[in-house]
Amino acid sequence: MLSSIFNTCIPRDEILAGELSLDLFAAKLRLVVEGTAPQVYQDPRIFFANTFPTDGLRTLISEVFGRLVGATTGSPIVRLETSFGGGKTHDEIALWHIAENGRHIEGLERFADLNLIPDRPIQVAAIACQDLDPINGVYHPESGITTYTLWGEIAYQIGNVEGYSLLRGSDEKRVSPGTVVLERLTKGQPTLIVLDEIARHLRAAKATTVGNSDLAEQVVAFLFSLMDLAASSNNLVFVYTLASSTDTFGEETTEIREAMQSSARQERVLSPSTDVEIYNIVKQRLFSSVSEQAAENAAREYLHTYKASRNALPEGCKDARYAQTVQASYPFHPELFTLLTKKLASIPNFQRTRGALRLLARVIRQLWQEPTTWLPMIHPHHLPIGVDEEVTSDLTSRLERPLMRLPIQADLYNPDGREAHAQLQDQEWLAAGKPPFATWVGRTIFLHSINQGITAGIRRPELNLSLLTPGLESGFVDTALERLSAVAWYLDNDPITSISRFKEEPSINKIVAEEKEQIGRGEAKDDLRSRRDTIFADKFFKLIPAPENPGDVDDVADPVALCLIDFDEATVKSSTDDPPGVIERLFHNTGESGKFRTFRNRLLFLVANRQELERAIDNAREYRAIKNILNSPNRLEDLSESQQKQLKDKAGSMDLHVRVSLTNAYRHLFYPSNDSVKAAKGLMHYPLPAQDSGDVKGKNNQQDVILKALKDCQKMRPEDAPPFAPAYVLQKVWAAGLDH
Repeated sequence: MLSSIFNTCIPRDEILAGELSLDLFAAKLRLVVEGTAPQVYQDPRIFFANTFPTDGLRTLISEVFGRLVGATTGSPIVRLETSFGGGKTHDEIALWHIAENGRHIEGLERFADLNLIPDRPIQVAAIACQDLDPINGVYHPESGITTYTLWGEIAYQIGNVEGYSLLRGSDEKRVSPGTVVLERLTKGQPTLIVLDEIARHLRAAKATTVGNSDLAEQVVAFLFSLMDLAASSNNLVFVYTLASSTDTFGEETTEIREAMQSSARQERVLSPSTDVEIYNIVKQRLFSSVSEQAAENAAREYLHTYKASRNALPEGCKDARYAQTVQASYPFHPELFTLLTKKLASIPNFQRTRGALRLLARVIRQLWQEPTTWLPMIHPHHLPIGVDEEVTSDLTSRLERPLMRLPIQADLYNPDGREAHAQLQDQEWLAAGKPPFATWVGRTIFLHSINQGITAGIRRPELNLSLLTPGLESGFVDTALERLSAVAWYLDNDPITSISRFKEEPSINKIVAEEKEQIGRGEAKDDLRSRRDTIFADKFFKLIPAPENPGDVDDVADPVALCLIDFDEATVKSSTDDPPGVIERLFHNTGESGKFRTFRNRLLFLVANRQELERAIDNAREYRAIKNILNSPNRLEDLSESQQKQLKDKAGSMDLHVRVSLTNAYRHLFYPSNDSVKAAKGLMHYPLPAQDSGDVKGKNNQQDVILKALKDCQKMRPEDAPPFAPAYVLQKVWAAGLDH
């Protein structure tokens, strides 16, 4: 059995202490330059101790400082190109620390050959361009100077008051300086200039007019001059960052890239970190120690579990290469990293490295609060969605997905009031000695649903891969998913594509079904009785609703009586059934002891079909459920306008369905007949024609259908019919042997 991560990994003290402020993971270049950043970024010793030496960072340090000390012929211009949150700010801070301190930083040998590092501080300007303000400027209280442009701020950082005086005119007039004055600024000394977020500054600069152009054009001209100077000298290296052209400032990024290409300048393009190195970056930042032996064991056991599983799994996960990925990502499951750095990273507001660090730090702190449980690796389902408010907020509100809180509260975890569906089902799992499988499945699907759109959701093979754990039965995924899908309000499980996803809007059918379970058969039957007595109300015949005893039906000559037999009293199965016993008693007896009914021919009986009745009861329960929701202001507040409209439309259609199913249930008519073959007991069984919505809609009384049926059977004479001939009356009506 694998060792628990609580025995093989040691989180950093600040993680366990809950020091999880935004500043802890939000590296700010400006704050480091000003000396006001958190110690994890400000102190070079702590900073490099918490930093994993990626290939990109080591190459960057070696090329930049190797050129500045004359040890290598690295490129004078370096572009860091990555998506937001990809580690570029972290690498810029590393350059600034080395420029400020030289090789005298503890642990720096992990990142570069110290012979390539200056033995003393060098001139450096590191600017987060988004902090520049061409209108109000950047005020420096230590000298009273305010800088307004990129070049003004560079001059001040490199040469302080004296350096700024060289470019004061260009700064105040917002006009790009030439290379000559920049040469005077550097004084031939090793100089590093780092510019972050140029594209963002370029957008702001477009709003500032400079002569017949704008400040943005001056910024581009300055960049050209800076690159010219760097390319023609050995003492200046210019490092800048560009985000992806698909990011927020993609238009400006494209402008800068095209301008640089058209100038034919040579630059070195570096990516701060690869996807594989993200594992080590996160682990280095969150853990002070991770057992390599435990990582090897986990890789071996998980690979064995995948090979032995009969569940559908993605291709490649049973190969040795995936086992190496498990080992590299330990103690985190690789699918958790893939989720954070790929799927969630596609959301503009989620920063790949920083966002992952924040989430995982909170997961670690919560897990280590109860270190007695066995935990071989940290899977996606260990993210405390709903349980931890900060994690929940990070995955909903901060990503501009506030509506995704609804499926959390309804289906995953609700701390107040009614428990969520997964919570309720987990009680059964836990009672059986199992982990909370419903929550495991629900959380995993939820995390893959946050991005919404066509890529939202997770296929069954990927779901299996994310959840399967050594030592646990492999069939729990299908069972838990099936159970949760049956009750969840927001979960959509497509059996054809095998994609499961949570949606922002609940399924109306799910909401109604949940309410329907609370509606008893008795309530539904009462609704049907009320409708029934209205649908068959007095018109052509006198309605006698639900007679139980012969005394409930008067023995008089007229009018014709329609006896509606209650469905709890009697039903029939088919059109060939004999009249039920209650109908025979009503037909033959009067209720007075020993007295038979005289005026039997005025009686009609209508009885329900057993199977159709069940359909009517089911429809009545659903209609009552819909009406309950519509009549509850609190319930309606949880639904969007479109959902409320759907519910109202559904109420109208279901109202009609109840009427149709009720009339189709009461289709079995029994009327008096002297046909000794077909009506041996004096009553003919006649099935009324089936009704559909077109027949029922707009008709308030169904006695018309009965009247038509009797006319078709020639049991009703039209009002304009001629009188019967005396001989016919004698033959059909007058009793034999009676004196007439």
